[in-house]
Amino acid sequence: MKKTTKIASALLISTFVLGAASPVFADQVAAPITDATVKFKAEAADADSGGNTMDPTNPDGNGVKPDTGTGSVGTKGPLRVDFAPNFNFSEVTMSGNAKDYHPLYPKVSVLDATGKVTDPLIEKRVPHYVQVTDNRGTNEGWELTVSATAFRGTKNQEADLKATLTLGYAELASAVKPIEGNDFKPTLFSKATVLSDTPEKIMEAKADKGMGSWSAVFSKDKETDFGFGALDINPNITLSVPADSKKDPNEEYKSTITWTLSTTPTTPPVK
Repeated sequence: MKKTTKIASALLISTFVLGAASPVFADQVAAPITDATVKFKAEAADADSGGNTMDPTNPDGNGVKPDTGTGSVGTKGPLRVDFAPNFNFSEVTMSGNAKDYHPLYPKVSVLDATGKVTDPLIEKRVPHYVQVTDNRGTNEGWELTVSATAFRGTKNQEADLKATLTLGYAELASAVKPIEGNDFKPTLFSKATVLSDTPEKIMEAKADKGMGSWSAVFSKDKETDFGFGALDINPNITLSVPADSKKDPNEEYKSTITWTLSTTPTTPPVK
């Protein structure tokens, strides 16, 4: 029985092959050759993001517009800082002991698919973040560093709070997708960084990395809704005030933070 089945199958296959029609080729009349062309122009020297950034908690979304006062309005050009955060510790109760304080999360307005603020308005808080955009098209790379002055009184510049500001853990956020094994990610130095007048490296994009928009997000929290409650402070950013600090309730203490974006590395690697 098994032998019969095998022979029948072989006969059927032979019949199919022998009975197959020979292919018919049409005579070639013509073979036109056409072009597909594209030309690029550089982004304007005064280009900016219009005050909008990606959503650091949802990079693939429509983006957000940080509220006025939450940070820098950004720089201009094809290589730019779209947003750098202020750190608002608000009004806190002074203590005779050494004490740590944490800033309020920045408030942003959600954008719609056209890049405009939603109507009705949707607002939320997000982690502190700094966003860099590289639209130069040269793939040369870049570097972002941060430094800060001492916390001094705005009325009395001699009044030194002796405080330190520490940026904690950070993660990258971007809508840029990897291709052919290249994730295009810049290097993020996510160690805890005590700010001083010496620039500290935050992100570095080597050649063929860091194209498009990238954010360093200073938060371990993965939630997308940070709310507006009194406890909505970022524990990952810390202002440490020592016990021997003199504190004047009539004074406001301020540190100026500088975020420097360079086209080439200017500082040694962070160990």
